Amino acid sequence: MGIHVTQYKRLMKFRLLPIPPLWLGVLPLIPGAGLLSLLALPRFRRLPVGWRALLAAFLALQLLAALLSPQPLLSLPLALIRGGLVVALIVAGYMLGHTRAVRPVLLGYSVVALTAFATTVVLHPAAVFTTRLVHPYYTSVSLGLAGTLGLLLAVTWRGGPWVWRVVGGGLSLGMFLWSGSRGPLIALVAGLAAALVVGLRSQWKASLLALAGTAVLVLGLQTAVPGGVTSRFLENTLNGRGIFWADALSAGRLHPWGGTGPYQLGPAFSTQYSDASCKLWLPVQTYGLEGGCPPALDALRGAWLIAHNTAFHLLGETGIIGLSGWLALMGALALAAWRCRDPLVNGVTWAILAMGLVDTPTFLPNVGHAELYWLLGGVGVALAQKNLLADQPAPRLSPAAPLLALALLTYFTLPLWLERVRPSVRAGVPILRALTLPTRLTAGENVTLFLKADLPQGKFRVRGLACPINGPCQNVVQTALKASPSGWTRLTLKGLPAGRYRLSLQLSDQRARLSVERPVAELVRMIDVE
Repeated sequence: MGIHVTQYKRLMKFRLLPIPPLWLGVLPLIPGAGLLSLLALPRFRRLPVGWRALLAAFLALQLLAALLSPQPLLSLPLALIRGGLVVALIVAGYMLGHTRAVRPVLLGYSVVALTAFATTVVLHPAAVFTTRLVHPYYTSVSLGLAGTLGLLLAVTWRGGPWVWRVVGGGLSLGMFLWSGSRGPLIALVAGLAAALVVGLRSQWKASLLALAGTAVLVLGLQTAVPGGVTSRFLENTLNGRGIFWADALSAGRLHPWGGTGPYQLGPAFSTQYSDASCKLWLPVQTYGLEGGCPPALDALRGAWLIAHNTAFHLLGETGIIGLSGWLALMGALALAAWRCRDPLVNGVTWAILAMGLVDTPTFLPNVGHAELYWLLGGVGVALAQKNLLADQPAPRLSPAAPLLALALLTYFTLPLWLERVRPSVRAGVPILRALTLPTRLTAGENVTLFLKADLPQGKFRVRGLACPINGPCQNVVQTALKASPSGWTRLTLKGLPAGRYRLSLQLSDQRARLSVERPVAELVRMIDVE
């Protein structure tokens, strides 16, 4: 026993970062602040041998995938930077060694909440309770996830002044509710459940109180303000995620081994990448960008477009080779979280992984969410190592790491599995029968066309893709389609540059279900734009 304690003291002697842990307070406030973790890379050799080998293999797989991407000279440095940042965050968390070090993050989330509250009130004074929370550089989903992670920090906080837990937790709860985001709701339930499982004696009161309080507030606000933002928690639609999933899978089929390359999946998203508008976080009038994105900004628009599913996005970006590395690392970190038995590490780990079904919260660099996940992963490794050094028996679950990776893959690909156990359309087969177009199409001008469709009862959506001979397809029309007595529907086709295009009108079933959006009917025409 004495030998183990000596080893642990020697290990803890090196658990010092060249930067103070207080920097974690700005992690949610300054996008890219996680890059400071690169200063911890020289301490890589302090990791256990097995983890050094795993991280080296992970990085090697990312570089191999980049070599097999369409643009290896661009993909290689990007893969090295992103993979290196993941390794650096894990090393930084390992050197911190305890969850007490990440408490300043709750202060950062509190500032984010106050900023978002003020921004929403200023921009939407007449519709405060019916408008989703906005922020100068957070999306509504990111705000919801910030609220979830802030709540987990407050609930699992042990010791210290209770006022920080109450104020930080209250602001985080308000941010979560006001965001109206359902993905963070999945994360909150999974995170509280994980914290409760590993810390039943110390966490059951706080966890159940947080969950019950959230449920009461959601139902109470929905009753008091019908049609308010909290009504979104009761919806079960995908809001177009099915299209993103289909596009990412198409990119994965096109580049199965190495993917498109890091940050290069954007052009595959036909419904977003070709949009001429300059969509940032706030209305375009706030930035004075009504005329579209400046060329320098437009060139970067595709870098942060995501597939809204962790596995689908990583498959599209890094192919089968890169995806296997990511899943292996996530599975190993989940195992380390279980072994360390820390409520916060387990809560954040499983919250982020659970949300991966409908988003990509592990994407780096981020506004702090992904950074916190990888950082706490390193803390989990350190605490698990501490348990071993202190001679506390840990379950021998080494084979569980690949099993956890396989379980994560099964969970992330749930939309594909569900497609196999239920029919794609209801009774009655929809048919796109006819399309009328003007005889001449002028470059840059919107065009009115008429589509005839035989539709059964239900919800359908039609989208049109204009694909040139060379270059990415553009989304030129997207709208809901309902059955009509005549069968004809008027559509407006977005203006196109001059050239010859393959126009594909695709009809998809819009039932509320978790599935990849695939066309149930299609009509194709060749068009010339002069």
